[in-house]
Amino acid sequence: MDAHASTDETPMGEIAKPNTAWIWKVFFVLVGITAVEFVFVFFMNAGTLRNSIFIVLTIMKAFFIVAEFMHLKHETKGLIWTIMVPVALLVWLLVALVTEGSYVGEVLQNMFK
Repeated sequence: MDAHASTDETPMGEIAKPNTAWIWKVFFVLVGITAVEFVFVFFMNAGTLRNSIFIVLTIMKAFFIVAEFMHLKHETKGLIWTIMVPVALLVWLLVALVTEGSYVGEVLQNMFK
């Protein structure tokens, strides 16, 4: 019966204190990344550099959310790579499709002028 005994530090009948420090750390990291995104969006001129910085910061924020709230950072490296490689290939596919689509759009636009 002793093998099933609890190994918690809290005495029997008491409720453990909530561990909210990591939630606040995650909150402030996400607020910081969002603030940097707002600075770039509102104070830089529109262009490819601004959009690229915004997209990179947004992807960093998404990866941080997945790592913290979906507990991906606590998984084995094999599972992390199993998730990250298809996502990276999907991002590459989207970039390739947007690039080729804009090229085809320009060709068609110049063809009908």
